[in-house]
Parts: sequence; C-alpha cells; structure tokens
Amino acid sequence: MKNYKIGIAGIGGIGSNIAMHLARCNYLNFKIVDFDKVEKSNLNRQFYFLSQLAMPKVKALLENLKDINASADKIEYACIKLDEKIILEIFRDCDIVIDGFDKAENKAMLINSFCNSGKYIISACGVAGADLENIRIEKLNDRIFIVGDMQTDCQRAKLYSFKVMCVASIMTKIIFDILKN
Repeated sequence: MKNYKIGIAGIGGIGSNIAMHLARCNYLNFKIVDFDKVEKSNLNRQFYFLSQLAMPKVKALLENLKDINASADKIEYACIKLDEKIILEIFRDCDIVIDGFDKAENKAMLINSFCNSGKYIISACGVAGADLENIRIEKLNDRIFIVGDMQTDCQRAKLYSFKVMCVASIMTKIIFDILKN
C-alpha cells in the first residue's frame, strides 16, 4: 500500500467522518484543515459531541481521533479558512485532496485549484435528503472523483447522518483503492 499523504479541506459531515474512517483503519498520514467551531446543528451528522460545542473543529476532531487511535497525534492540522490564495500551499505536500466543503463555490475553488496538479481529488455532490439509491461515483478523469446523487443539496433537503456517512464511506473506499494501486 502506498503511503500517500491525504489532505482534508473542511471537516464537517464529510471530512470528519472520512478522518474517523482513516483513523479506524490505522491510516494516519493526513492533514485536516478547517476554521469553524463545533455547533449544535453539526451533531446530527458530524463526528463531534455535545461536550465539544464551541471548540474549534480541528481540536475537537483530533481529540476524537485520539480516542480511537492513540497515534492520531501524528495527524497534521491547521485552523484556518481556506481560499484560492492559500489552498495550493496548504496541500502542496498532499497526494490526495478531499473536498469536505459545504458550499458549491468552495468545492469549485478546490477542484479548479487542483485539477491540473497531478493530485487525486475526491469531492462530494448531493449528500442531502434520504435517498441512498441514487448515490454514485462520477469519475471526471483518472484523478478526479465526485460521490453523491449529484443533485440533492442542503438548500433543498435536510441532511441525514446515514446519507452523509454513506457518501463519506464511499469516498474513503476510493482513497483505499488509490492507495492499493
């Protein structure tokens, strides 16, 4: 298995659950980046707890990952807001970049920033609602993957943990497929 470094941009529902899956699989060569704090509205689908309200997400997630895997203190982190000016620098040492953003414009910024970089990009689109049957993987090329139903966004439907976790699990499976090749 390759020891690629993984960068996770945004550690909400998708990013925090991918990090949890990676830690449970004992894969700790990754970095988490987010500027946000844990809010009560996050608890229905993100890997945080009531006792962590108002904590920076990076600090709370590292705590939770250490409860799974004591070696999680090796995980890199940054508590900053990503934009097009710094995203390339933040993830320059990563081989795989995960889109854990909520907003479409941030997703587009990430994909546009890395589409010609040679890095693998794994993104999510359409993670709201309760429909699992239409979740699929869109492979834009040999290095860019998008997972979801490609249409149901959180402006039109409620977010449920089981769908967010399903998409995060499929994204994690793509990571492990890349690592095996």
